[in-house]
Amino acid sequence: MAGLEAEGFLADAREYANLASFDIQKLVEDSIERQALHNLQNAVDALIQAVDALTDEVD
Repeated sequence: MAGLEAEGFLADAREYANLASFDIQKLVEDSIERQALHNLQNAVDALIQAVDALTDEVD
C-alpha cells in the first residue's frame, strides 16, 4: 500500500514540476528570477529522482 501511495505522490510531484518548468520558460530569458527558479526546479527534479530510487529499493 505504501508503494502505491508513494507512486501517487511521485506522479503528483512530476506533474507539478512539469507545470513549473512551463511557467519558468515564460519568464524573461537571462533574468535572475528565471535562473533562481531554474535552479530550484533542478533541485526538485533531483529530489524526485532520489525518492523514486529509494522507493524502487523498497519494492
